[in-house]
Amino acid sequence: MQKPIFAITGSPGTGKTTLSSQLTAERFDCHTVEQIATELECIEDQGGDIVVATNRLAEWRYTGDKIAIIEGHLSHHCHVDAIILLRCNPVELKRRLTARESYGSAKIQNNVEWEMIAGIWSELLEDCPNLPIIELDMTKNPYEKDSVELFIDQYESRNTVQESISLAIDWLTTNNLSESI
Repeated sequence: MQKPIFAITGSPGTGKTTLSSQLTAERFDCHTVEQIATELECIEDQGGDIVVATNRLAEWRYTGDKIAIIEGHLSHHCHVDAIILLRCNPVELKRRLTARESYGSAKIQNNVEWEMIAGIWSELLEDCPNLPIIELDMTKNPYEKDSVELFIDQYESRNTVQESISLAIDWLTTNNLSESI
């Protein structure tokens, strides 16, 4: 029987790599979108920007005997059984992205705005509205391993993307944007 595949997705800087690195290798087989795109030959460097043909990611097939985790902000474009969506307050996200040497001010601003308006939700509604989802706020606690493992064990009984959109984190109305972005 094929083991389930989970996407850990969200804006850059929300903690996807940190979280996936906490998952035990005995139980989980972790992959990155970059590894998958390289295997499928659908990734290229265009003047310093890495571009992935997202329509090709669904071609990847997992054949392992552990639960698979695909980590990356494009992971929901792969064939997956459920979504683990990581979010982060845009003020904190800006701090995290500013610390990255490879991120210029325009790239930082674009990612912060995408997080602020919950842009990922529009992609999820379009691409995978019927998949089970859990949304985790990684602003203060980037260590949600227990929440993820509980979701993985019970994902089939969880609300779908379409059922969960009304409960999504809304940074614009939470008054958590006290600092300028």
